[in-house]
Amino acid sequence: MTRMWKVVAVVTAVVLAVGGWAVYSRVNGRPAIDRVIFIGFDGASPNLLEPLLAAGKLPAIKRLMEVGAYGHIKSFRPTESGILWTSVATGKTMWKHGVIDWTYVKKAGLEVPYEDSARKVKTFWEILSERGIRSGTLNWWWTYPAAPIDNGYIVTDRYRLMTIIPPAPETVYPASVFPGVKDLILKGKPKILPVMEREGIPNWKAEDAETPFGGSRKTLDSYHLYFAQDYSVDRASDYLFEHEPVPVFSTYFRLVDVTCHFAYHYVERGLYDETVRLEQEGKLTQADIDKIDQEFARVLTPVYQFMDRIVDKYMRRMDGRTMLILCSDHGFMYSNGAYAHGGLAKEAPDGVVFMAGPGVTKGSRIEGATLFDIAPTILFSIGQPIARDMDGGLLRGAFDDAYLKRHPVQYVPTYETTQRKTGTSSTEKTEMDEKILEDLQTLGYIEDPTDKENKQPATPPSEKPAKKQKRQKDK
Repeated sequence: MTRMWKVVAVVTAVVLAVGGWAVYSRVNGRPAIDRVIFIGFDGASPNLLEPLLAAGKLPAIKRLMEVGAYGHIKSFRPTESGILWTSVATGKTMWKHGVIDWTYVKKAGLEVPYEDSARKVKTFWEILSERGIRSGTLNWWWTYPAAPIDNGYIVTDRYRLMTIIPPAPETVYPASVFPGVKDLILKGKPKILPVMEREGIPNWKAEDAETPFGGSRKTLDSYHLYFAQDYSVDRASDYLFEHEPVPVFSTYFRLVDVTCHFAYHYVERGLYDETVRLEQEGKLTQADIDKIDQEFARVLTPVYQFMDRIVDKYMRRMDGRTMLILCSDHGFMYSNGAYAHGGLAKEAPDGVVFMAGPGVTKGSRIEGATLFDIAPTILFSIGQPIARDMDGGLLRGAFDDAYLKRHPVQYVPTYETTQRKTGTSSTEKTEMDEKILEDLQTLGYIEDPTDKENKQPATPPSEKPAKKQKRQKDK
């Protein structure tokens, strides 16, 4: 064998071992990152998280801030999780990606929850698959039925329904992944409650509340199931991270958001009554809001600590070639005697964003971030071009200037030159559709036609945004 062919053989072996994309990144001066980890926490709110950080209650997240960058991330109306997380995944506005509500009319007389086939554009994991980069995605909104991808796997948002339905292999793609995750579901109240206790999550009871429940009582009564969903997703995430390693790994949790829907009833009664009085008299100041924020943060401490333990696990899994990105889709703010993210007179409450890894300036502040910036930043981090038709850009403020000079941002006009693949969709309403609708009714996102006494308002028309959302520039 000639020397040249020996070199070719060695290079080929390296490509097979670590993936051609990684070699391409290094030899072409692209970001020298071999792995991106993304964690989504629905509803994590800066005004509630920051008091807990200051009190030393969240050591892993505090450490993440110290070794990386942190900032607020701008959300938009309507603050519906399915819409917002689809914008996170695509880098595009709701008018481009096509998810504009909780449900849609699939055909005449059939209104169902949104699903993968209704989305018009590609997610970052679909883009990566087309470019030969493997990814793993868990629990992302509206990913069912799983679209076939050539490189990687998807555990859809309906996997979590297996806490209340029989095993459903169709919630995962490819089928070969299902055997590893099907037995990781936490199921049945007698099994769930001891795990909640072990994890430090309260078994909230209505009789312990400081203020009476209204429609949010339904969320309280189902809370153990919401915990079981996140716990099961966490177990599946751990298993797949270790047994199906991929260059880009994403997982999502929503327990913080769910808890905020009712936990304000456990805020100290005297402070709550005083805050409501000041609000009604038009005398509520920012100092008053800060005070009740701190009290609500105290109530939420166990749930944010659950989040902190998840962050700790992934920080321990990082090495010098890993980028960790964490964000929420919106926050919560006090308004009209409750904490909410929708139906507010003000703009959508900010969420949070964290980054740590090669090139990220330690201890820096991320300014001007939007949900549209996450997908472009993931693409850049793994050495891929950003599409110019995305409505966000790279979160430049998180990176060291010298790093960006060594690794300039590359662009392509679009990734939509080919049609995206979709999963096989049912032509009728399914049992899982019904369970999703019940879930949305329990959280007050859509009206329950059978519950006339304890309705929570669905997202009001005033929450609908203007038809055009302003294009964002690189931060």
